[in-house]
Parts: sequence; structure tokens; C-alpha cells
Amino acid sequence: MQQLLLLLFIFIVTAYWIDSVQVKEIAKRAGAAVCKKHDVQFLDNTVIKQKTRLKRHPTNLLQIQRTYTFEYSTDGKKRDTGIIITGGHHIQESQINLHTFDNQDDA
Repeated sequence: MQQLLLLLFIFIVTAYWIDSVQVKEIAKRAGAAVCKKHDVQFLDNTVIKQKTRLKRHPTNLLQIQRTYTFEYSTDGKKRDTGIIITGGHHIQESQINLHTFDNQDDA
């Protein structure tokens, strides 16, 4: 019985790991796409998982929601952070903050 539980545990951990790798790749493509859409540079070609939680889907099923961050640059020098939120294997939200500052003198 213990061997069966151990095998089940190993299967669940492996399935979660494979799922995480797949979702990270989806988030990475979404980060690159949002950067391309806003004509900014997607830095380091990677996303970093910040949070994982269970969240209820509108159909009342539980799904894994993951929050990823990525870095982008508008000018090639300053780094800003964007966010990708996934629900299952779908992008729920992608967000970057684009600031436009006018060069104004105080005079």
C-alpha cells in the first residue's frame, strides 16, 4: 500500500512539474507578444513565477492560477516589470505600465 501511495505521489509531482513547464512557456510567449504589441523590448526572454494559487473558474471548478513577471524596456536602458496571469493553460491577464513623460521646464 505504501508503494502505491509513493507512486501516486511521484506521479502527481511529475504531472505538476510538466504542467508548470508548459504554462511557463505559454506565459513567456504572451510576454513577448505583449511587448511586441506595445513596441517595447522583451528583456532576457524569460518570465519568473511569483505566485501559484488555486482559484475557482467561472464554471465552479478549481484551477491553478499562476502569476509571472517579466522585464521589458522602452529605451534599452531602464528596466520595467510586466505581469502575466494564467488560469490553467490560458492567459487571464497581461499587463505592462507604459509611461510617457514630456520634457518640460519648470520656468
